[in-house]
Amino acid sequence: MNNKLTDVSPTVSQTPFDIPIRKDLRWDFSNVPVDFVKGRSPLIGYFWGAFSMAAPPVESFFIKALLPTLETIENDEKLLQDCRDMIKQEAQHSSVHRKLNQQLEKNGYDVESVTKIYDKVIAKVTEGLTAVDMMGVAAAGEHSLYSFAQVWHENPEFNDDMHEQAARVFHWHFLEEAEHGAVSHDQYLYFGKNNYWHRLKMAFRSRHLFFMFDDAVDVIAEGLGYKPTLRDRWDLFYYKWFKPGIFRMLAFRFMEYLSPRYSLTFDHDDIQTMKRWNDNLYASQPPEA
Repeated sequence: MNNKLTDVSPTVSQTPFDIPIRKDLRWDFSNVPVDFVKGRSPLIGYFWGAFSMAAPPVESFFIKALLPTLETIENDEKLLQDCRDMIKQEAQHSSVHRKLNQQLEKNGYDVESVTKIYDKVIAKVTEGLTAVDMMGVAAAGEHSLYSFAQVWHENPEFNDDMHEQAARVFHWHFLEEAEHGAVSHDQYLYFGKNNYWHRLKMAFRSRHLFFMFDDAVDVIAEGLGYKPTLRDRWDLFYYKWFKPGIFRMLAFRFMEYLSPRYSLTFDHDDIQTMKRWNDNLYASQPPEA
């Protein structure tokens, strides 16, 4: 991983390092069980399963949002390279999550029905949007994932009870979301000229993406023949909003994106933190077959 801060001016890029493309990672999901988050309500495992199933369609949307205008970026080679590298990372996310999802499908998760839910929501979110609108939605969505990454890595209790093979893919995914967290917004600024009201409008448009997991959890439970109790639903609600409170922390961080002065910068401490996350990722590399 190239974690050296470099001089990247003049550019609109807020990413002062080269975004790494990790082609040497090995994955093994063969032992991921049905309930891969132990000691909690099954719905919490279903929630993380729903997140994994969202990766291919959502990452595909991000790529489609960034790709059409990519080669029209002029006089900013750093931004252009950031966008290309982000797209490569996103493509790998889709590919690896599909492998995890295949294991979940073997376990009885209804991946097909959940994917249909996501496709329908994404179609609703993107209906009638221009190319700049699409970038605005993608920028809001990517900031959410950047926020997700910070919350995940700063609160190890989120994966304490998760099967190690599943936890590793989320660790990797969120590391890379942190690395390219500024890129879609930078491309949006390049073409959208920092229109604040347009940013708010597109952020509001993206709201549907946050609520589609609830329907997915119910579909997963139904497919597995599990009937959630009121206690199950309370446990999931408490997990998301109170303790650890992943959605509560996400909501706080998303408010940063709604500020007129929003920017995303990286300093040496950020770089060293991501280097540590990267080292932990490779330390858990499964042996070669």
